[in-house]
Amino acid sequence: MLEELKDILQDKCHLNQDRPLILGVSGGPDSLCVLDVLDRFDYPLIVVHFNHKLRPNADKDAEIIRQMVGKRKRQFLLGEADVYERAAREKESIEEAARNERYHFLFQCAEKSNAQAVMVGHTADDQVETVLMHLIRGSGLSGLGGMRFRSLPNAWSDKIPLVRPLLEVWRNEVIAYCSAHGLEAILDESNLDMTFFRNRLRHEMIPYLESYNPEFRKVFVRTVEILQAEEDFIQGSVTKAWADCILESGLGYVGFDSGIFYGYPLNIQRHLVRRGISVLRPDMRDIGFNAVELALQSLSASKSFAEVDLISGLKMTVEPGRFWIAEWQTDIPTREWPQVKEIETRLVVGEPLILQAGWQLSVRSLPKVDLLPREPWPEDETRVWIDQDQVELPLIVRARTPGDRIQPFGMGGRSVKISDYMINEKLPHRARQGWPLVCSGKDIVWVCGYRLAHPFRVKKSTTEVLELRLSQVLEVAP
Repeated sequence: MLEELKDILQDKCHLNQDRPLILGVSGGPDSLCVLDVLDRFDYPLIVVHFNHKLRPNADKDAEIIRQMVGKRKRQFLLGEADVYERAAREKESIEEAARNERYHFLFQCAEKSNAQAVMVGHTADDQVETVLMHLIRGSGLSGLGGMRFRSLPNAWSDKIPLVRPLLEVWRNEVIAYCSAHGLEAILDESNLDMTFFRNRLRHEMIPYLESYNPEFRKVFVRTVEILQAEEDFIQGSVTKAWADCILESGLGYVGFDSGIFYGYPLNIQRHLVRRGISVLRPDMRDIGFNAVELALQSLSASKSFAEVDLISGLKMTVEPGRFWIAEWQTDIPTREWPQVKEIETRLVVGEPLILQAGWQLSVRSLPKVDLLPREPWPEDETRVWIDQDQVELPLIVRARTPGDRIQPFGMGGRSVKISDYMINEKLPHRARQGWPLVCSGKDIVWVCGYRLAHPFRVKKSTTEVLELRLSQVLEVAP
């Protein structure tokens, strides 16, 4: 086993002896085995123990490990946290809260120590249990692919790998190694607590499955290896699709081009949604089927705008031509839309008004004779003609206010709330509050880029015409 592990450390974990390793040691047989192996191969080690404060003997066990590491003349670091408090605050299970606190501390130690990797002692048995957990909870191919010898990027770092050299070693082999080398493991009574999901799998489900096939664990691990190879192949396609689909990403949001997204087959779409969620929630181990399907259903059901609660404080916002996965409290960029912030701004004939995002509004006077024999309605929605005699000059440009109404052209003078009009016209939700409205006094003349108000239309009796134009004049940096 020693020779096999020596090769695994070099060939599969890609470790060297030039920089320190952070080794998480719980005191159980797995981590003691790894500690002893690394000691024998003289790897530079920093041993880290995390006290979860979950057991009466937790402090005593931490001291035992400290003394044991001291005898080996290795550096020792100790962390601790109130796991119950975190579980309540983050609405996590005790298992999940303990795991997150532990790994965050391990990677903090790695960053401070300029370590080449963080190492833990997961075995082949742990692999079986982990993948079964993913399978039961609902997971995609990445979850069913289980743990890897070397994971980079991982949920805690995109620079420091997480390595697991014992993934091909079974727990009984580890126990035999500890016995042969006089390593006394600490008994963790929580491993017998059947309220924990993993323990129920270990002590109830797996023995039951082995009653059908005594080789179940070995067969299952071989299946995981096959799925890992399939996952590696698919991820190559997903990475290319990701580069094609992503419009913009930033702190708390990822934006997709929905037209390009729909050009990919369903399995790639699912992977893209999973990757979008994992980018924003790297700590999540299980991105369930329901969350991914909810996202895809929202996309297919909405031709314009939709906003749904996705998972773990994330939302999906669907807009024409694009969609976003984002944190609820995050402001998604609106750089591409004309927007106004001022309460009111004068729009003077012959003087362009600069809006946000490189847009401008302008107004010019046209004699009616210039319109004939053309229709009195431009085909281009970014400009309209209005009857100058029906408006107060100068025109006013502002954002919407509560109670605003408009009489849309072609509706015979019937008025609607401006909020309802924006919804009906599928104006993107995030752009509505700052969307520019051209007004005559208190009356809305034009929702820029959309419809003119009926009272201000050009008629046969019109003698003077104003042309309103919305145009994009500047290239906005991303």
